[in-house]
This record gives sequence, structure tokens and C-alpha cells, in this order.
Amino acid sequence: MIRRLFLDNSMRKVLALLSVVAVLVCLAPLSSAGVNANIVISDVKPTELLPGDMKEITLTVQNAGSYDARHITFNFEESEYLSVIGSSSVYISSLGGWSSKEVAITVYVSEGAPRGSYSLPVTCTFDQYYSSGSEGSVTETMPEVSYLIVFEIKQGAILDVSDVDLAELKPGEETELNFTISNIGNSPLQNLVFSWSDAEGTILPVYSDNTKYIGYIGVGESVEVAYTVVADVNADAGLYQLDLRLEYEAGNGGSGVTNTTVGVVVGGDTDFDVTFSGSSSGQTSLSVANIGNNPAYSVTVKIPEQKQFAVQGSSASIVGNLDKGDYTIVSFQLTSTSASFGGPGAADPYPREQLPDGEGNWQQLRDNASQRDAAQNNNLNVLIEYTDATGIRRTVERTVPIQLMAMSSDEAQFDTRMEQKQSIWDNTTLLGALVVLLIGGFIYYKRRKSINAFLTRSSREKKE
Repeated sequence: MIRRLFLDNSMRKVLALLSVVAVLVCLAPLSSAGVNANIVISDVKPTELLPGDMKEITLTVQNAGSYDARHITFNFEESEYLSVIGSSSVYISSLGGWSSKEVAITVYVSEGAPRGSYSLPVTCTFDQYYSSGSEGSVTETMPEVSYLIVFEIKQGAILDVSDVDLAELKPGEETELNFTISNIGNSPLQNLVFSWSDAEGTILPVYSDNTKYIGYIGVGESVEVAYTVVADVNADAGLYQLDLRLEYEAGNGGSGVTNTTVGVVVGGDTDFDVTFSGSSSGQTSLSVANIGNNPAYSVTVKIPEQKQFAVQGSSASIVGNLDKGDYTIVSFQLTSTSASFGGPGAADPYPREQLPDGEGNWQQLRDNASQRDAAQNNNLNVLIEYTDATGIRRTVERTVPIQLMAMSSDEAQFDTRMEQKQSIWDNTTLLGALVVLLIGGFIYYKRRKSINAFLTRSSREKKE
């Protein structure tokens, strides 16, 4: 009886053990199924950036699953102030279960980005791979995963090219070009390297290269850098772009690069030379030459109103277009109104009644004064109006010495007599009276001659 009870208990224990084993066998396939691959970004270094930073960021990528992950691709998107420099995609061929890998990207922070926290969006696609006893090797495409990588932007050094002092460039002429660089951030700057370039090679520095080194700029301070530049003598007039680059180190250990542009104008104006060409028959000729480096369009030469000279007829002459190096001749009916040239109505600089007795010869003094005034007052003002190569209408004023000689007193008296003779012959009333007198005299002469002949015959007849 006791033996039977013992056997029954042993049987129960064996059955219970077999039941446990059976349950474990049933549970075994569930545990061997593993955990799906799951790609996460577990760490980011560094996370603090400055405006203008272009910094390498290290990402720790982890597979938080037991299955292998393959064909892992990260696609980084731009945000308001953050962007990835270079390729916006990172590819990892495979990552085993529970393993991790470090990848690097270069992040750029926009200039002037305000202080605060900003995120960089990124998406991830991958496949998971595992082996199945019944199905063999299995590859499954997993759903796309999205992340936000958060960065803290600090307000550090901010550089500003606050002023560009540049007169209009003239082709072939040296011009001063000055840049004012200001630190408007909250961190001092050191070891700055400033440079500029013209992609077309039209504007180039002279006496130095295009790079300037600046040792230090404190917070709120400004530094001016100066260049001497020349535009190509054959440069077309217009607006040219200069690319500016500024590399620097911040006092808090950061560094950055500022890239910007500025426009400079190569002027379209030109220059003129005006000389006295000659004078004859009342016509005064001037030679007008374009001595600048740009063409001049719709050129007009004018003689403005002035004290010494007067123009009879038109005071403007339309020339047309003058290319650089071209010249033309213009003529005007020019007369002098100055006493030194004996102009009409000119005042006598030395009236006889104002000279004290015994002070020398009055006529000699007048001649000397006329010659001296002629040398001082023979400058003719000339205006040249033209349209430059940029379409701007411009005016250039030139002073031209006119080589006219003052008349002597004898010449003046002869000229006065000629005018008197001309005025007599031009007087029709006087001419009529002279004609009547001549005719009356002729008739009187004829009658007188007839009477004398009659008296002579009568006297002869009486004698006979």
C-alpha cells in the first residue's frame, strides 16, 4: 500500500515535470523571434553653436533592436537658421543588433541667427534582416522614422561690413576703396582675415594683394581697411559685384566665416580737352577732343553768356557722338565785349581827364593797359554737354585762352574813319542830295557854256 502511494507520487512529479518542459518548448519559438531593428540617434556633440559657425557635428547612431539593420539612410533637411554643408544624406550599409556607430556632418548656422534653441529635421529609412528556420533569410523594409536634432545657438561674435567708402571708379584711374568692419556681437574677435575678389577680374588691387589681417576687434568696435584699386581701362561702364570674405576667431573659442557681397560702379563718364583752333572772317574755331576712356554720346558744345565775349547767331553746336580718342572742330561767330579788345561800347580804362599832368604819355598808357588786359581777359568759357555710357547726362566746363590781339590807337582811328565813310555811303538822304547837286551843277555848266558861246559869236560879228 505504501509502495503504491510512493509510485503514484513519483508519477505525478514526472508528469508535472513533463508538463513544464512542454510549456517551455511551446514558449521557445516566441523568445527566438527577437526584437525588431530600431535606429535611433543616441548622442549629438556639440550642441552649442554660434551665428556664422560652420562646424563638424558627431552623431551616435544606435540599433536598439536585436535584428540587423541594413541600407540605413539619413536625409537632413534645412531649417530657418540651420543647414548641412555638403551632402544632405548619410548612408550606413549595415548595423548589427544592439550596436552603434558614429557619423559626422557639417552644420552651418546662418549669419545673424538670434539666440535660442533650434532643431534640424532628419528622416531615416532602413531595412531589417533576420533568419527564420522555415523562411530562411528575411529582409523587411521598415517604416520611415523622423527625428529632430536640437541645437542651442548662442549670441557670440557678429561681424558687419557696415560701410564701403568708394568714389565712382573710372577705368584706368587709381581709386581708394575703404571697408569698415564692425563687431556688433557680444564676444571679442581676434585673428581676422579679410579679403575681397571680383570674379570677372575687372577690378584689381594695386600696391598690395586683396587680403588684410586684423589682430583684434573688441565688442562694439570698428576697424577700417583700405585698398587702392584700378578698374580695367577697357571695362564697360556698369555695376560690378565684389565678393567679401571674413574669417575670424571668437574670444570664447569659437570661429566663423562671414561671406557677403557689395556692388561698385565703374563710371561711364569721360573727359574732354578744348583748344583754340583759329579765327578768321568773324568765325572762331575750337577743337574738342574726347581724352577719356569712355565714349560720349549726343555731344553739344555751348558758349554760355559771359562778360568778355558775345556770340552772334547760335551759341550751341551739336557734335553727335565722340568715341574715346576722337575729336571735332566747332565754330562760332565770336566777338569781344572787353575794352582790351576794343569792343563796342567799351569803357576807356584811362580817361585823359583823370590823368594828372606830367604823368607820361596818355596814348602809351592806354596801349599798355589794353595789352595787359588782353592777356588777362582772353579766357573763353565753354560748356560740353554729353550722355555718358550709363545714360546719365553730364556737363563739363572748360576755359579756353583765345589768342586775340588788342587794336592799336592808329588801327582804332582807321577803323573809326572807315566806319564814318561807311556811314556816309549808307545814308540814302545824303546820297540823294549829292546826286541832285551833281545834276544841277552839270545843267548849270552846260547853260553857262552855251551862253559863253553865244556871247563869243556876237562879239565877233560886231567886229566884222
